[in-house]
Amino acid sequence: MPLNIEFESNLWKLSGSITYDEIPSVIEKTKNFNWSDSVQIDLSQVKHVDTSALSLIFEFKRNAKRNNQIVTINTPPKNLLKLAKLYGVEDLI
Repeated sequence: MPLNIEFESNLWKLSGSITYDEIPSVIEKTKNFNWSDSVQIDLSQVKHVDTSALSLIFEFKRNAKRNNQIVTINTPPKNLLKLAKLYGVEDLI
């Protein structure tokens, strides 16, 4: 299932799958984002993730930090939380 992103001001709603194959399109869709405000990313409709989802979240957080902003992850799927715990980065999600 491909990843879809809806942009509603500073709320990004992701749905579908966040996998290695989807990352380039996500980077392309978000690369020109004006980081003038903090962002909330809603993952409640994400159905499948792999470890690249963690890398994507960290990339968003790095971009926000460079611009003195914050990325907040809302409603992460259970499998993402399990991966984060496995890699010892659950506090970063």
